[in-house]
Amino acid sequence: MARSSFSAQTSVATAGAFPNAAPDAEPATVGEAASEPPVGSRRERGVFGAVIRYPVFRLLWFGAMAASAGQWMQQVALGWLALGLTDSPSFVGIVTFTAGVPFLLIAPPGGALIDRVDRRRLLLGCQAAAAVLASLVAVDVIGGWVEPWHLLLAAFANGSLQALLAPTQQSLVPGLVPRADLTNAIGLMSAGQNMTRVAGPSLAGVLIGLAGVGPAFLLQALMLIVAFALVRRVVVPPRQVPTSLPRIFDGVALVAGRPDLRGLFLLASIPTFFVFPYISFLNVFARDILDIGAQGLGLLMAASGLGAVIGSLLVAARRRTEGIARGLIKLTVVYGAVIAAISFSRSLWLTLPLLVLAGLLGSSFMSANNALLQHRVTDEIRGRVMGVYFLTWGLMPLGALPMGLLADLVGAPTAVATGAVVSSVLAAGLGACSRSLRSL
Repeated sequence: MARSSFSAQTSVATAGAFPNAAPDAEPATVGEAASEPPVGSRRERGVFGAVIRYPVFRLLWFGAMAASAGQWMQQVALGWLALGLTDSPSFVGIVTFTAGVPFLLIAPPGGALIDRVDRRRLLLGCQAAAAVLASLVAVDVIGGWVEPWHLLLAAFANGSLQALLAPTQQSLVPGLVPRADLTNAIGLMSAGQNMTRVAGPSLAGVLIGLAGVGPAFLLQALMLIVAFALVRRVVVPPRQVPTSLPRIFDGVALVAGRPDLRGLFLLASIPTFFVFPYISFLNVFARDILDIGAQGLGLLMAASGLGAVIGSLLVAARRRTEGIARGLIKLTVVYGAVIAAISFSRSLWLTLPLLVLAGLLGSSFMSANNALLQHRVTDEIRGRVMGVYFLTWGLMPLGALPMGLLADLVGAPTAVATGAVVSSVLAAGLGACSRSLRSL
């Protein structure tokens, strides 16, 4: 896309649109002139610049971290419970798949809803409902009534809420910071949520080992209540909403009709489907291969999360996104090779640094991909485009189903390695074939 077209698409109102900026923050002109971050003090230019300078974004950031911590706790608890109740890796994959189906069914029409309603209220409603759901699951487990099919219901219900919550949360960000700080803010959103991949699974693993699975769901509910309290204080600048209800599949048409958006969507989809499901099978690696139990599972998840934090912060520090697509393609290819190495490791001390590296690579290309996408759309269509983009979240659980079935046949290491190799080959092919993607 020509630079002038890119500028026109991403220009939004500026002075007065960010009333919550810190007093020392100069109002940025959002558009071509603001593509460079403003020159100022060291703290303005730092990695955490958007969190420091914009108090309202800071509230959303901490709220997102709290909700994400709860989500990671639930993922660990559901996976461990599924494995304990059935002793079947394939059922772990089925539970994960069930959690992802709503992203395929709800995210596209949900994007139209996001563009039509008050995004803050929608986010609050999703958080409140998720807290109630986590409490009900905790009661079910602690009361001793839980059955495998209960896990499927809980996974589907939670996935339905996440399919609305996640794109709504992302759609709020560009309205809270100027364009000059948008890449930094998106990187920080990713970094903050990845920080919870260190704390969330670690807490869940320790809690499961000491008190059982039920309390982990109670802690998830508490984290969601904290998130609700923080987001409730967020003041969102007014925006123009469509006078007519957007069509349900407008977002699909928008992404499919633009080569740049289509390329970014495909680049995110390939590793999400073929590689990311490995996270769902770390419980199998912890129990059956590395023999380190539930607390060891928390350690594996924490190592992956640590790398993801580093990768997200690297994107946040970069600020500019122009010309990075070629690097993203290379990162995706290398990412598959690292996951393949993890799948055949039998040493905890080799697996841990490899997981840190994998987390760094995966988070880097996903955060940068998201930033590229956000820069290339206007606020009027952002909800619909992000709804389609978050279809990729549904691809991870969708990929977990065949990976789980393959794991039952040939073992989890071979299944994970197969997906990783396929991902690298397809990503390399996409990079070779898509000129529009290489030009971003």
